[in-house]
Amino acid sequence: MRTILTTILGASLASAALGSTALAGGFQRGTADTDILFEQGTVAMRTGVTYVNPQRGFDTINGQSGDYDTYTQNYLIPSLAFGINSEMAGCAGTYVISFAAESDYTGSPGGALPAGPTAGSRTETSEFESNEFGLTCRLSYTNDMGRFSLLGGVFAEDFTFDGSSVSGTPVGAAPLPGGGVAPVFLPVRTTVETKSDYAVGYRIGAAFEKPEIALRAQVMYRSEATHDNFTGTGSVVANGNAYIIGPGGVQVVVPTAVPPAGTPVAGGTSSFSDVVSPQSLYINAQTGIAPGTLLLASFRWTDWSTNGVAVSSITTQRGTSSSLSPYNWRDGYTASIGLGRAFTDEISAAVSVGYDRGVSTGSETTYTDLYTLAGGVSFKANEWSELRFGGLVGYWTDGEQSVSDGAYFDATVGDDFVYALNASLKFTF
Repeated sequence: MRTILTTILGASLASAALGSTALAGGFQRGTADTDILFEQGTVAMRTGVTYVNPQRGFDTINGQSGDYDTYTQNYLIPSLAFGINSEMAGCAGTYVISFAAESDYTGSPGGALPAGPTAGSRTETSEFESNEFGLTCRLSYTNDMGRFSLLGGVFAEDFTFDGSSVSGTPVGAAPLPGGGVAPVFLPVRTTVETKSDYAVGYRIGAAFEKPEIALRAQVMYRSEATHDNFTGTGSVVANGNAYIIGPGGVQVVVPTAVPPAGTPVAGGTSSFSDVVSPQSLYINAQTGIAPGTLLLASFRWTDWSTNGVAVSSITTQRGTSSSLSPYNWRDGYTASIGLGRAFTDEISAAVSVGYDRGVSTGSETTYTDLYTLAGGVSFKANEWSELRFGGLVGYWTDGEQSVSDGAYFDATVGDDFVYALNASLKFTF
């Protein structure tokens, strides 16, 4: 029974990991593969990638219904772990994209979101990413009850942000036919590229194992990491013909007033408000419940209430302008439960269901409640290699944001779906 349950443990963890990390709410992408510390063998390595296709788009914007396309973008989550283990101790180096998000709002009316409260800019695209490199170690003690382990380590995480927005900037004045003058505005596209130095954090945890029944219970705390030292560049480029606001608010083109579209207007430096990668607590457990059958469960708390308002700024010879994104999230909770089953010593599979409580509170409406169904299959051709595949379907509930709840425009989203695929390869020696 021990051999078979060890086999299905791999498929079960593949299924659980797909549901609890790739779709763990908020901006969470992946988590460090510290499970490599519990693999059999002196040396273990696992590499994998997860593809996620989130289908989220606006149903209405400021009360106007339309087909605004999907603004959430597909993404990949690579993961790499290398561990050296013994019965009493082990250490592992890990890499993963820990937090990220990418949005394209060019399908919105006018090719961008409504104007924000500062500088009249309209967000067109937005993307950020954090890469995490970690080192985690295990110290274990074994007695008749099982093996007790203490876990601890450090990680370093960077932060990069790329964004673009469109706006109209005053560039002079033009005479009106009936006398007087009107200010001339030039449509511009502002782009910024901003990054921070690596911020350092730590993780600490504990585990208990009883291999005879494939029992493992583990708790892991990950500290927050604060990014507060940003450097970057920005540019402002003409994005169309200059115009004046004529009678009745109609835009009247002034094609000869300024250089044509594509002409650089200004350049300078960019910055970003302080960013906190949130602290989290992860609990997972699995145990054999019948011959060839494994029960698994997981729970994660993430302190997303630290994500209030994000501000991206650019400073040029014309001054400083900022783009503001309100979030005002609440804490996130993710839970899953599943079953694993061994068909042979080489092939096993698992299935799990999960729930993620949405973190959105009305200031934005992307991350509503999410229900997931995930499955994983493990192929173990020999003692030193294992191939895993997994898939997931998620159901996103509808939601809304409103100015009264801190948003800068009203919008709704409908019931949407998320799809994900995962593959990983493990070697042990």
